[in-house]
Amino acid sequence: MKEIYMGLDLCRKNLQMSYFREDKNDAESIYQLNNTETYQLPNVMFFSTDENKWYVGNNVSSVRFNKNGKIIEDVIGNVGSTNNLVINGNTYSYDQLLLILLKEQIGDFLKRFEEPVLKKLSITIDRYDPAVFKVLNNLRGELGLNEDDFYLMSHENAFFQYVMRQEEQIKNNSVSMFEYNNEGMEYYRIDRRNQGKTLIYNLQIERIPEISYSMLFEDVEKLDEKFAEIAKKKMRETFISAVYLTGSGFHDKWIEKSKNTLCDGRRVFMGQNMYTKGACYHARFGAYEKDKNIVFRSHEFITQDIGVQIGEVGGRSRFYPIVSGGREWYNMKGSVTLFLDDTNRIEMVYRDRITGEAEKDIIEVHGLPKRPPKTTKLSLEVELSDEKNGAIIIRDVGFGNIYPTTNKIYRREISWQK
Repeated sequence: MKEIYMGLDLCRKNLQMSYFREDKNDAESIYQLNNTETYQLPNVMFFSTDENKWYVGNNVSSVRFNKNGKIIEDVIGNVGSTNNLVINGNTYSYDQLLLILLKEQIGDFLKRFEEPVLKKLSITIDRYDPAVFKVLNNLRGELGLNEDDFYLMSHENAFFQYVMRQEEQIKNNSVSMFEYNNEGMEYYRIDRRNQGKTLIYNLQIERIPEISYSMLFEDVEKLDEKFAEIAKKKMRETFISAVYLTGSGFHDKWIEKSKNTLCDGRRVFMGQNMYTKGACYHARFGAYEKDKNIVFRSHEFITQDIGVQIGEVGGRSRFYPIVSGGREWYNMKGSVTLFLDDTNRIEMVYRDRITGEAEKDIIEVHGLPKRPPKTTKLSLEVELSDEKNGAIIIRDVGFGNIYPTTNKIYRREISWQK
């Protein structure tokens, strides 16, 4: 039996996969079939009506012109739409097609091993899409993974996880990355600072408007000169230990002057599989910052712990978290059950993991029938809608048959400045 830990980078046109075997010391990325120069596996599907069988990714090119059937492209771009496809008499939504695509891709890979067991899977995506996330959460069930063995993460987090697993001399100062693809160029920089006993890693992202993807197909010498100017300026902003170059726009055919600029006093790495490897490290080892005095900050991360203040014997009170910060806002989910004493007041607490400062908010629950102490049972749930806004949902769940629920639901909107 082979235990497999997998990281998957899901983009609109392609996906990449990396894996840890229990007998290996580092993550390995999966090359495209018969092409060891790229890890990008195309998000394309083909249904063979001759065989009543699906082909996905690399396998499509070998059958699409030799068998009768239907080819399907831009699956992710259509997820969540009302568009359906009728294939061989069966109707499929694009949500169903994406689920089939991912299951087939993962299944094809696992066939390489004798008695493989997928232990954990972390999936990274370039942007949050609720329709795609719904499909991915359904994938967890299809693969038979528990919630603790499955994680959805941002590209920002995957980059951080990748960098933090590199040798110390690479990350002992600021670390930066240029990403260049058909949407243009972006610049990432991770800075670290100490605040008391807490080590804070702060990620900044900046669009580079001077460089477009079309320049790659025009005057590449001009592109090289322009990128060298930009790189020189960025490298002067702070001391940077290492620079990463990723995205389909980067290759050795045009980087000359800019390479010399970047390599002046620092390590430079170019590759297309950093996100998938970062996700794979997360699957194998868990979040790098877990159980450490480390906080990672990016625009998608929430640094507040959200919970309630509850009383104890002797008049003392303590903070009980509903959700813990230090993760993407869409992963901030949790609920607790409270039994109220002779009060209708709930004391919410929002505690910043960096400063340790706490803000309190009193919620008064009106309209409940009078009940003896400890028999008013409430469910509290945190529901975030984006990186700045959310709500506390309070439900009266009753106390068995003695005090039935009123089915009342209360909602307190919450927000904070980033």
